[in-house]
Amino acid sequence: MTWIALLLLVIAISIYDLRTCKVPNQVTLPLLCVGVFLHFPGTFDIWFSCMVIFIAWRASWMSAGDAKLWMALLWIMPAGRPGETVFIFYGTLFFTALTQIAWRKFKHQPLTGIRSPGAWRTIPFILWSLYVR
Repeated sequence: MTWIALLLLVIAISIYDLRTCKVPNQVTLPLLCVGVFLHFPGTFDIWFSCMVIFIAWRASWMSAGDAKLWMALLWIMPAGRPGETVFIFYGTLFFTALTQIAWRKFKHQPLTGIRSPGAWRTIPFILWSLYVR
């Protein structure tokens, strides 16, 4: 039941992000705090992935709201087996990036340099995580 609630939350955040181009801190920060509280100290994989997300944010490849949402999800849903969640995380980023590039090419838009809502990319992450479990 918790996974369904998390999926619904991510869908709601994605819809909000599509409309406003913002991911609300009122949702991501408590989710991140709960995840860290429940699963601290975490694993090397989660810390490494959070570092990658931080670098992506600092390089302007990802907005701050999307970065916080990804970090919160990595902390709130640690894998049963080490590396499982991180594998799904990187796989999701790769495949959703390809989808986004294909969509832009189909629409005859520039492939890079476009700021677009990114919270939708967490929906496949949650669905893939649910399937694997």
